[in-house]
Amino acid sequence: MMQRDPPARIGRIAPEQKTDDMRDTIALFAGPGRINVDENHVLNTLVHHPDLARHFLLFNRYLLMSSTLPVRLRQIAIMRVAWISKARYVWSSHLRTSLRNGLSGEEFEPVKEGETSPYWNTEERIILRATDQATENSDLDDATWQALSGFLSQQQIMDFLFTVGAYALLGMACNALRIEREDALLELAERYGAPRMQYHEQKAD
Repeated sequence: MMQRDPPARIGRIAPEQKTDDMRDTIALFAGPGRINVDENHVLNTLVHHPDLARHFLLFNRYLLMSSTLPVRLRQIAIMRVAWISKARYVWSSHLRTSLRNGLSGEEFEPVKEGETSPYWNTEERIILRATDQATENSDLDDATWQALSGFLSQQQIMDFLFTVGAYALLGMACNALRIEREDALLELAERYGAPRMQYHEQKAD
């Protein structure tokens, strides 16, 4: 039996409450093969503030659809920052995104362990080390910078850094807003695990 998330601090916008501006903002992520925007809890929470949501979602869409960073490395970085930041919604959501983008379920335990896991190749270990440093220290040491430069272009490194920063931000916002995970994400989290949020959670009835 799945334990549901505690109640959201800001409820989702109901379909009948949406303005044209809200619908246009949510539609930024609509399209074949993408998420169901009408049921996505993040989108339907962020549109309480359409101007903020539109600018952030345009940036987020770039990171997911147009970034120069290879998709596998992008997903490893997003999953790692979600895990170490205790970003439960982002982690659970990107279990699904990672599986849709060619990662297998066997990657998720090594992501939790980080660069010390023997699972990773050299480039993947460097991505994990850089993600940890950027998240925990807001910086990279010279050795890690040089290691990244050995296989990523300058543009790819910039895309990597902004991906880590954007998902640390999104994870914090989702945690603080107490955005509830959809049933499909709860099922994935039950199968693969999910981080525990830092603060005490009131159990849902």
